Amino acid sequence: MKKVILFGMLAFSMLLVSCGGDSAEGTTTDTTAVVEAPKTVVTQYTIDTTATIINWKAYGKIGDTSKYHAGTIKALSGTVSASDSAGVTALVSGDLAINMNSAKESAGATDLDGHLLSPDFFDVNKFASSNFTFEKFENGTITGSLSLIGQTVAITAPAEVTITADNVTVNVSMFKIDCLAIGMPYFVGETKLKPAKQHDPNIEITATVVAVKAL
Repeated sequence: MKKVILFGMLAFSMLLVSCGGDSAEGTTTDTTAVVEAPKTVVTQYTIDTTATIINWKAYGKIGDTSKYHAGTIKALSGTVSASDSAGVTALVSGDLAINMNSAKESAGATDLDGHLLSPDFFDVNKFASSNFTFEKFENGTITGSLSLIGQTVAITAPAEVTITADNVTVNVSMFKIDCLAIGMPYFVGETKLKPAKQHDPNIEITATVVAVKAL
């Protein structure tokens, strides 16, 4: 009889061990590693007003691309922000103030230079500066806006962006501004003429924006 009791107690003890009877029920250990997201660092760069340049090109009569004027406008000030996440850089934003008094025709037509600054065109006495901003760069396209004579137009243009620890370069390919649509007086006045005598109101713009790391 004692043997039967001892055998029963031994079997019961083995059952407790196999069922984990000496540990808390339902307790498990999670060995999954926690992976932290890469830290994003945003750096601000200051516009290099010497290296930054905006180029413009205006054609003669509508439909005639054989005759045109081309020139430049300089930067006044501004900043560019870029991010770095585990070595992956991206353009965040930019804001460029443009010195409209610097508008110049490249072939040396000084009479045209003076006309560009007059109320017929840029009216620099009222609008000494303009703004060129970019808010997003995605799939090789920059999105932003350009203000001119108090009017703001949306901009979408192909661009190349190069970002290093020391500087950012944004090469903006050609986009057009319809100066008639923003009410530039010279082109508004020409609507009274026959189409064959009207100048093309679309101005082509390209830009190279260079910014250096802020100290």
